[in-house]
Amino acid sequence: MARRFNVKGTNDFIVWAVVLFALGLWCIKDGWFPSQATLDRHPHEILVKADQTGSVKDVFVKRGELIRAEQPIVRLALTETNAEQLLKAPSQGEVGGMLAEKGALISRGQTVATLIPEDTFYTFNHSLAFLSLLGALICAVIHFLVR
Repeated sequence: MARRFNVKGTNDFIVWAVVLFALGLWCIKDGWFPSQATLDRHPHEILVKADQTGSVKDVFVKRGELIRAEQPIVRLALTETNAEQLLKAPSQGEVGGMLAEKGALISRGQTVATLIPEDTFYTFNHSLAFLSLLGALICAVIHFLVR
């Protein structure tokens, strides 16, 4: 004689599918379409600007080079005080572009180099979005197959 079990199913998988789908959408919004506040905290590019007018005496880095925070980028011979100034990297990252050459005259506020920061925020959001949406799909399929 066959036994009949009356087991009531739960909605756990569909709840997890909705939660993971919402997390995936939030990661897509934050990773691919960031707000201005997010861009301020995690910029795609940092501009290194000269504080004073001077000529470039030495260039310590080149385009594509990985540098650490506080590493010197260029040395300026200041025209106003006959002193020297080191422009240092504000954070760790890759030199995206060198806009100053040795001997070039740099004015106050002019961009000397661009730095692409080594920030894993966007990479994390992209991978979390992919994994969350995949998990949501798997949970939804399990829910509808078992129901």
